[in-house]
Amino acid sequence: MKVGITSYAFRWAVSTDKKFGEEISAIKLMEPQDLIRKTAELGLEVVQICENVDLNIPEKKLRNLSKTAEDLNVTLELGTVGLSKPVIERYLNISMLTNARLIRVYPNEREPISEIVERLRSFSPILRSKELTLAIENSSLCLYTSRQLAEIMRKVNSPHVGACVDVANSIGLLEKPIETVKILSQYAVSLHVKDYRIERNSAGGGFTIYGVPLGKGMLDLKAILKIVKHTGRDPNILLEQFISQKQNRMETLSEEERWVREGIKYLKLLLKKEQSVKIRNQE
Repeated sequence: MKVGITSYAFRWAVSTDKKFGEEISAIKLMEPQDLIRKTAELGLEVVQICENVDLNIPEKKLRNLSKTAEDLNVTLELGTVGLSKPVIERYLNISMLTNARLIRVYPNEREPISEIVERLRSFSPILRSKELTLAIENSSLCLYTSRQLAEIMRKVNSPHVGACVDVANSIGLLEKPIETVKILSQYAVSLHVKDYRIERNSAGGGFTIYGVPLGKGMLDLKAILKIVKHTGRDPNILLEQFISQKQNRMETLSEEERWVREGIKYLKLLLKKEQSVKIRNQE
């Protein structure tokens, strides 16, 4: 398992929001090249550039992303929204220009499972020939349960189509993260980790899910890593987070950076402990 981030680890640094008003123009956004360099600076091995980063850029710049990642020894992956044929074809082309070998796909509309299976099967030849992998994520839009996604993987039956398992996205379906991971881990080719807390809004009912730094919330990451390990799968582990806006953009970006560094430190420490236990058990 390699450790890295997705561009949603820096969701405020790579995108704007009107709430911040004119202050946005005074602060340079983190461009794709910056995100790759930040990944290397953090001592990480993988970055998954998702749809919150605009890759509608000239081919030369896309090729430069590949070179930057190669020079810094960072594995580059891609992420997009939508399972339509045009979307997948576009990102297959981007993957060729950037030398990315994994494309995470985030479903954004509900379709019959049979149609999705047929479409994904149609891409199997090119995925196989280009040594590419499509990773279908359990979307927070709650379009499919984890069991339904597992059904899609089972019916497609291709080593080049797997699951991007997000530990928190299916909470809206009342799935516990442990349950989600147990169902999808046998197909896992990518693992998104983020931490959260759930609070009751009032005595009258209603709950709010909000993000916290990895290791400071309700996520049992140790148990999740153990489940994935027992399947024999070896997905990259990528940090994500959802942080609320602060009083101003500078404060938000500073907090976001702190959360990333804190989360990576926690994740690496946990993996190091797991490795130590494994070595002792082998002695």
